[in-house]
Amino acid sequence: MTKETAAGEARQRSADLAMSGITTVLVSGLLTISWRVYTAGKVPFWSAWPGILGVAVVGAGFIMMAIGYGLDPDRDGRS
Repeated sequence: MTKETAAGEARQRSADLAMSGITTVLVSGLLTISWRVYTAGKVPFWSAWPGILGVAVVGAGFIMMAIGYGLDPDRDGRS
């Protein structure tokens, strides 16, 4: 495997992981917000599993984005 091929695969992996993180944050964030709107005044947010799980999944999405951006081989300006 050449260096260019390996760098291209690493770049693609990091981009895929970063985009998956962004998608996870957006989707789970919207679901968490809609849960909060639906249960406003009915159920305390932290007493039900959808609120806790939503916040946990949003956090996981941020971690995925950080790892994806951290694995990017072009981050230091080299090509």
